[in-house]
Amino acid sequence: MASNSLQWVHILRAFATFAVIILHCTIASGNAFDIESRSWLTASFINSNVRFCVPIFLLLSGVLLLGKEYSLKEFLQKRMSRIILPFLFWSTIYFFMIFPIHGTVTQIGFDYFKAMKGGTCYHLWYVYMIIGVYLFLPIINKWIQRASKNEILFYLILWFGVLMIDLPGVNRLFTRIDWRYFSGFLGYLILGYYLHKNFTITKNRWIYALIFIAGNLLTFALTYFTSKENGIHNKTFYSYLTPNVIMSSIGVFLLFKDVAIKDNFITKTINTISKYSYGIYLSHVFAMMILPKIGIAITTDFTFVNIFATAFLSLVFALSVTFILNKLPLGKYISG
Repeated sequence: MASNSLQWVHILRAFATFAVIILHCTIASGNAFDIESRSWLTASFINSNVRFCVPIFLLLSGVLLLGKEYSLKEFLQKRMSRIILPFLFWSTIYFFMIFPIHGTVTQIGFDYFKAMKGGTCYHLWYVYMIIGVYLFLPIINKWIQRASKNEILFYLILWFGVLMIDLPGVNRLFTRIDWRYFSGFLGYLILGYYLHKNFTITKNRWIYALIFIAGNLLTFALTYFTSKENGIHNKTFYSYLTPNVIMSSIGVFLLFKDVAIKDNFITKTINTISKYSYGIYLSHVFAMMILPKIGIAITTDFTFVNIFATAFLSLVFALSVTFILNKLPLGKYISG
């Protein structure tokens, strides 16, 4: 991935990495639900504008991993080991930080096993999901290599249609047909491959910017009005598998596709964040937990400032931890 032609991949990955940290920094204010609260509205608006983060990781996986020649053994050894060892390391760290530790060694081991079944920290759901997707990837890759443009488009249309009829109210259209084969996060990888291969970027990037903005505004508006109607924080339209989030994800993906940055310092910074993005993802919640404990907490009267300042500090802290781990003996196997 050293090729300049794929610099935009680094840019998007770094952007998504920071976006997911911002998203998690909105949780505290977002959970303090009050439809009239400026703090809640600010947190919800920011949250709605960074929902593309996880889909972008998946779209880029489709760009980089689909349509390529590799053996099953090669893929599993290279990809799964890179994912699983850092995941186990950070899962253990979070277990001892979050869960009450008591009883015998056997009891602690049993508690650890139970915690690992669902994840020792809320953001680790992504790793469980991506492991499942990656296990299926070598199979779907064989189809991608032989499929025509229209066959891939056929899958994507069905995927999007199934996600549409899974929405509240619309789900009454479901029949006994088993649509599960056309649902889930795998569709994002196929979508990323399709967009990369079939969309030539023109000067009219403003169109993709409008798609991105429209998707974000839809997410915020739908969340606001459904929450107001129900009297609780309705997070249905925060889901990564909703049409509004798919729209904003497509918009930002095409907006940044084939973009190049010439500034040397910015390029190095982006490439560094991109290189350590998985480690940053795994460790950024650790950073968010540690910073207040060492006396670094942003508590101004402005929610916007609190969220972005905390996100920036968490990014720097998580990047530093990942970088240091990577330089230790055998650290590259657990740093991510």
